[in-house]
Amino acid sequence: MNDKRISNMTRRILFLCAAWLGACGLMSSCSCGGNKSQGEAIKVNYETKVLQKENRIYNMSFPATTSGVIEVKAYPQVEGIITQKNFVAGTIVTKGQALFVIDPTEYQLSVQSAEADLKVAKASMASTKLQYESNLELYRKNVISEFVLNTSLNDYNSAEASVAQAEAQLNIARTNLRHCTISAPATGYVADNGNYKVGDMASRSQYLCTVSDISKILADFSITETDLLDIVQEFHLRNGKKGMEGPKGGLVGDSMPKVKLRLKDGSIHPQEGRITVISSIVNPTTGTAACRAEFDNPDGVLRSGLSANVIIPITLENILCVPQTAAVRLQDKMMFYRIKEDGTVEGILCQTYPSNDGKEYYILDGLNEGDEVVTNGVGKLTNGAKIR
Repeated sequence: MNDKRISNMTRRILFLCAAWLGACGLMSSCSCGGNKSQGEAIKVNYETKVLQKENRIYNMSFPATTSGVIEVKAYPQVEGIITQKNFVAGTIVTKGQALFVIDPTEYQLSVQSAEADLKVAKASMASTKLQYESNLELYRKNVISEFVLNTSLNDYNSAEASVAQAEAQLNIARTNLRHCTISAPATGYVADNGNYKVGDMASRSQYLCTVSDISKILADFSITETDLLDIVQEFHLRNGKKGMEGPKGGLVGDSMPKVKLRLKDGSIHPQEGRITVISSIVNPTTGTAACRAEFDNPDGVLRSGLSANVIIPITLENILCVPQTAAVRLQDKMMFYRIKEDGTVEGILCQTYPSNDGKEYYILDGLNEGDEVVTNGVGKLTNGAKIR
């Protein structure tokens, strides 16, 4: 009986031990399987690019302010009460068209007075002339002295000068009368000052309106001396000559690349323009040079005073281009992962310039033609990582 009990107990213990060992084996098996899974390298297919020299067009953009090719402020030349206003602001006026009329009454009286003074002066000159001619005959007959003759001659010369002076005063009076009508100095759109209406007093110190010829639009902008050198270099590459004169002595714009005008709403003016002025002097205070571009404006869409951007295309030849997805920013530089012969990567710091479309970086230094760089997933890479 006792032996039977011991045998049964032994069998139960052995069974429990076997079960425990099996469980441990299962756990061990699971644990080992997990470690193997974690230890396996996760393979990623990295995209790469072998760098070759390429050509690109880079659009340089400069803030500009527009104005009409002719833009004239109309100032009154005489003062007085405005009696007529003969235009509507925003409409087109023609050169010579009457815009304002100042009360001419005072100036008409001045003309009449000057005309009367001229008649008096002419009558006096006629009298002194007769006196001189008479004295001349008497002098020849030795009736009067030379002193009397010269006195009459001086009176005649003085009367003649008075006539000239009266004529000048009459011309001034007539000119002032004509200036009572303020005419359009050019053909174009008229913009009202807004401070004057019929019944107001016109003053020489304040302009009444502005007339703008906007058949062509001028865009004035400034460029840094670095950009100026780039543009001049582009000019030289296109024309193979020194200086900024056109090939046949024409304007700079005849030989420079065509430029575009981007408006404040982001749209591009349909007419391409040309650079007509590049200052030969760089402002030492601002480090910039003044420039001007001219654009045709046949539909009158552009107006004076608009804020816009002049876009100048520059040809970039034989440059290295890398997708922006290949870059890791490190302060003021970009780092790219170059693939070595052993399949590992190394980070290369480069000076770059972004493309207009935001898709590429142009490499200024650090990488060379023939280098192969990783173009995706670079955020997961470190120096020495093996990808092949």
